[in-house]
Amino acid sequence: MRDNILDRRFEGKAVRIYISGMEEPLEGVVDEVSKYEIGIRTPKEGPIVVFRHAIAYVEVSQTDLHGFSSEELEDVIITPEMSGSDVVIVLRGNVKLSGKLAKVSKYEIGLRVGDKALIVPKASISHIIFQQPRSGE
Repeated sequence: MRDNILDRRFEGKAVRIYISGMEEPLEGVVDEVSKYEIGIRTPKEGPIVVFRHAIAYVEVSQTDLHGFSSEELEDVIITPEMSGSDVVIVLRGNVKLSGKLAKVSKYEIGLRVGDKALIVPKASISHIIFQQPRSGE
């Protein structure tokens, strides 16, 4: 089973990392990925190491979140079979992200939002609301 969606496959890709408690995201290219940290190179600050526990969510190109999850996950309610569901992810601090559930891993959820994709650490999520189709839809 895959632990994270954001793994070594993202090295060399452009990302925008939203950090809990920071107004402006960090923008740069992923340089290195480990279990607990993500190294990025930014045009302004240069190399930065971001600790995963501080990440609210990461914005990536929708093409970087290709395919659907097919891994078996144990002891979870949200499974890869729920991919394609319309959801609202509510982060700690009441920030709401709406989109389609795209990927699920042990520690992260992938969300498609318009022409971009978000990778949200489960540790940043307070709850997820599954949108019910309105009658007549």
